[in-house]
Amino acid sequence: MECWYMIYKNLLYTGMLFVVLPVWFGLLWVWYLKIEGTVRKLCNAWVLGLVSMFASGQILLVPMILGKRTLTEAVTLWKIFLVIVSIVIMVILIRRCGILVTVENKLENKKKKAGAWKIIFEILAAALILLQAWIPYHYQHIDDDDARYVSEEVSAVVHDTLLVDDPITDEYMYWDVGEVRKDVTSPWTMYVAMCCKITGIAPAVFSHTFFPFFMIIICYVLYGMIGNVLFRGDAEKTALFLIVLSVFHIWNFTSTHTLSAMFLLRIWQGKAIVAGFILPLLMYLFYQIFMSEKQSMKWAAPLYALSFAAALLSGMGIIMAPVMMGLYGLLDGIYHRNLKRMLCIWIAALPCAVYMIYYTAGI
Repeated sequence: MECWYMIYKNLLYTGMLFVVLPVWFGLLWVWYLKIEGTVRKLCNAWVLGLVSMFASGQILLVPMILGKRTLTEAVTLWKIFLVIVSIVIMVILIRRCGILVTVENKLENKKKKAGAWKIIFEILAAALILLQAWIPYHYQHIDDDDARYVSEEVSAVVHDTLLVDDPITDEYMYWDVGEVRKDVTSPWTMYVAMCCKITGIAPAVFSHTFFPFFMIIICYVLYGMIGNVLFRGDAEKTALFLIVLSVFHIWNFTSTHTLSAMFLLRIWQGKAIVAGFILPLLMYLFYQIFMSEKQSMKWAAPLYALSFAAALLSGMGIIMAPVMMGLYGLLDGIYHRNLKRMLCIWIAALPCAVYMIYYTAGI
């Protein structure tokens, strides 16, 4: 009984960090972007809220690491930030109590009965997604990266430090040693350590068991959002899209370096989150920017948070995010013949560019 109690408790704590708080934070984006539709609001709130939490971690952790502060201090400041933002959101919700309620014209939006195939596809898609979320609980890919990541997280939690312990010998060192140096600009392991400190879950258990369950589900929420725009809101086709995607993920284990292996077995690693979550989200935001009105660039705002989030997760995120933003900004500016739009998108890539320069310059 005690074992089951711990499992449920850990699921609850992890769910608070990766479901409840992100959705709560994401309501700010829902309000700012004026997103319509209850389901769309919740999905966008969850995805954009999680990105915002990642971004806040990046903004906080890099100076804390450089200042040789403790993990406890970082967690305390992060909690203060979360409380302040939560209060701000509560004030906005009180003033705009209908933020999650969509008022629809009954004459123009008559509810149609769900077809049998739609229900079957949705149930099958949900079953396959839950199956994939269950896979990391029983299977995992262990290599040198795994040992180093978990070692950094354990050292941070046990010694109350931020990247000052050698991941191999556990001896005290400065951060400018070996591979740890690149973790300063991409301190994903320290973000995980903060989550472990808050929840009380051991880093290895958190990374290999509880976090992947929620991360895989939120990735599929994002894929569902992409399917929704690809198929113009057709729920049946979107569900079928998720089924096909699930089949590719489950049966595409041709090597340990495929997207399937990264997605299902290594999703707790920063580079896997970049590949499975950040890059698809970039494409989704690019589509929304492109489809928005010529003078409206509200959908470009999440790119600024995403830039910090990509930097937090991996060096690959620091490189890929600005490259994609730069290319899309150029194409968007040429298509709309609007220099301001192009500059607005390019400026969003500056955080990643700054971190990249800082790392390569060896400052």
